Amino acid sequence: MSTSTHRHRYRTPAQDRPRGSRGGPRRSVPLWPIPVTALVAAAAVTAAVLLPGMRQSRPPTPPAPPATAVVATIDGQDIPVRELALYLAQERAATFTHFRQKFGAEDGPRFWTTEHDGQTPAAYLRERALSDVTRAAVELDLAHRQGLVADSGYDAFLRNWRTENARRRKAVAAHQVIYGPVQYTESNYFTYVLSNLAAALRDRLTDTRAITTSDSALRSYFTAHRGDFPHQSFATAQEEVRQAYVLARYRALIEHLAGSAHVRVHHRVFDAVPVT
Repeated sequence: MSTSTHRHRYRTPAQDRPRGSRGGPRRSVPLWPIPVTALVAAAAVTAAVLLPGMRQSRPPTPPAPPATAVVATIDGQDIPVRELALYLAQERAATFTHFRQKFGAEDGPRFWTTEHDGQTPAAYLRERALSDVTRAAVELDLAHRQGLVADSGYDAFLRNWRTENARRRKAVAAHQVIYGPVQYTESNYFTYVLSNLAAALRDRLTDTRAITTSDSALRSYFTAHRGDFPHQSFATAQEEVRQAYVLARYRALIEHLAGSAHVRVHHRVFDAVPVT
C-alpha cells in the first residue's frame, strides 16, 4: 500500500485581509516579530521533550529465542538454537579478526551492528556458524547411515552427554580411574563426539571401499603434496601418505554433502539469536 502526501497552499492573514481603499501609508509587519533567540530556546525545549518520546517509539529489540527453538532444518533434521550457539562461540574470535584486518573495525558497543560492504559482523558470524552446523549435521547423518550412531539428532546427543557426565560423577565418587575431564561441558563433549565419529567414519569408508587407497592414488597424492613429506621417499612415508589422503578425501566428501544439503533457515529465530 502506497502512502501519498498532499500539499496545501496556505495564504497569510495579510493576503486574506481586504485592503482598505483609504489613503495613507500601510504599516509594515516585521517578518520575525519574535526574537530569534527566543525561537531557538523554544526549539531546544521542544526537542528535549520530543526526542525521548521518539527514542521510546522505536521498535524494541526482539527477545532472544529459547535454546530449544528450531533455528534451521538441514536435510530434515531440526537444529536447535543451543547447537548453533556452540559454533557462534567458536567463530566469534575469527569474525572479530576478519573485520579488524579487512575493515579496520574496532571493538566497541556497535561493533556487531555496524555494516561493512553491506554486511554486519553479527550477520557474518551467524552465516559462518550456520556453515559449521551444516557440516556437523551431514557428518552425523552419515554416521547414522553407516550404523555408527542410533540417532543423529541433538536431543540424543544431549541425553548421551548427561549420561556420560553422570557416569563420571559416580566413578569419581567410587574412587575409580577415569580418563579425560571429570565433567564434560556441552561444547567439549560435542567436539569430542564429532572427532571420534569422524575417525570411525574414515575407517568405515575405507573398509567399505567408499574411499579407495590404491597404490597409484597414493603415489599421485604423494607427488602432488611432496612438501608435506620432507626428506622422505614414498616407501618410507607410505602410511603417512595414506592417512593424509584418506583425510583429504573424507573432508572433500563432507564438503560435498554440506554443499548439496537442503537447508531451510527459520529467519525469525535465526536473526534473533544473540551473538554476544
